[in-house]
Amino acid sequence: MQPLALFFSARGRLAPKPFARAVIAVYLTAFLSQLLVSPPAIAHAGPAPFALVQALATWSWFCLHAKRLRDGDTGIGAAIAISILYGLAVVLFLLTVALIADPIARDATNAPSADLADFFVLFLFVAMLAGDPNLGLFAYVVMAVLMLVLMPILIAVGFSVFAFGRPSAAHVPATPS
Repeated sequence: MQPLALFFSARGRLAPKPFARAVIAVYLTAFLSQLLVSPPAIAHAGPAPFALVQALATWSWFCLHAKRLRDGDTGIGAAIAISILYGLAVVLFLLTVALIADPIARDATNAPSADLADFFVLFLFVAMLAGDPNLGLFAYVVMAVLMLVLMPILIAVGFSVFAFGRPSAAHVPATPS
């Protein structure tokens, strides 16, 4: 199977071991794409690169899972639903970043900091919640949004484990009729 077809074509079947390697690469790509929503990257290129990488990662995730599920003689409806939920979580995440992150420094006399939280926005949200005990209602809203963003990720990881554990159709014994 060609590398591009592995990640961008939903046709065919995929054995567990190549599935595991490919899906780990997709999760790593999706995680590292947070660098594209860091304040310096947003100030320079806007949110489009992050959205593009996330769209490609979501499509790749779906293609890999569709092939793996077909290999295990399982329907792909759950993979479609999880992909849609993840896409909605990405949109909510981008809206939250647009509301909270400020890519333009307000004080031009200070050099910008380069904390880890500046490059991984989820860390920024957690640091913001942990750093100020008096955020009030805003803290609860941010926590709820974080939960809505993180739940599809956790569901996707759990589903990947489920898909990996499915036996291949070639190894499934035929039922007598």
